[in-house]
Amino acid sequence: MSLGTQRQGQLGVNAVEKIVLADWGARWQALDAHNDDGVDGLIFLERGQELSGQIVFAQIKCQEVKKRPDGNYVIPIKSQKLAKNLEVWRKVVGAAIVVLVDPQTLTARWVDARPSTSTTASQILVPEGQHFNAAAKGEIGKLCGTLHQDLLAQKVHTFADDFLHLRTSSHLQVATRALYKKLAQASFSLGHDGERVIFDRDGWRHITRPNRSQLARHQSFILLGAAAKIIEACDEDLCNLWSSDTNDGKTRFFQLDSMVTFPFRQTGLVRLVLKKSLTRISEDRSLKFWTLYEPRRKYSGLGVQEPRHP
Repeated sequence: MSLGTQRQGQLGVNAVEKIVLADWGARWQALDAHNDDGVDGLIFLERGQELSGQIVFAQIKCQEVKKRPDGNYVIPIKSQKLAKNLEVWRKVVGAAIVVLVDPQTLTARWVDARPSTSTTASQILVPEGQHFNAAAKGEIGKLCGTLHQDLLAQKVHTFADDFLHLRTSSHLQVATRALYKKLAQASFSLGHDGERVIFDRDGWRHITRPNRSQLARHQSFILLGAAAKIIEACDEDLCNLWSSDTNDGKTRFFQLDSMVTFPFRQTGLVRLVLKKSLTRISEDRSLKFWTLYEPRRKYSGLGVQEPRHP
């Protein structure tokens, strides 16, 4: 590599670093031997001046390239090297992007390095309108997925005896209804000694409402076996109990996220929602079960929302 090429490459790195530090308020870590492994540096995103846990793996190309009629800039690259880089980009935990820097103006554009639409056999395609600037931080942050958040959720372990309703000859909804009645007769509290949680008919009606998809109902039926353990494992200081009010201010919903292990399938993030009426004074104002589901069911393994196909 000539000194001129090295100098131009460093200008590209400096341009990206400046945007990351000044416009993103994030951290940049350059890597050695950046021309060999497909990654020039790491971007550590921050939230409230603290590391968020999101990492962006970036390769930087500072060179003049041609623009196709469809608006994509074309970065030529040897097919063997591209294949090697793709292998790296697709297995890192975080976002993987390629940043194209114009050596004359030092303006930059970026592309998600993982999708097949971003490359051909020996080219990387960078959209003309995808500028690497302050506004790009949000979109690139989404590519990091949700693992950085999900790993902070409380851990809940379930066992075969928690899912006896899945092992009967009865129809699933009938067996789950019997389980729900048992839950309604039992006594539960957040973290054992916290606020009381009850299962009443409103919760059952909500998860079985006619306008809810059959598959969504089916998922709640299966997950109901973990509901008691999720509630009793909740430490309000650790499980990030989240609440939101309805528009009329009469009801508050509380969200409990848990990373649940199952005896019959892979671990998954499960969201249990409780509700409380804010208008009752003399009546019982206990928390009530409302629903439970997997919030990442439409996301990839990294927690990235991907295009859906029928």
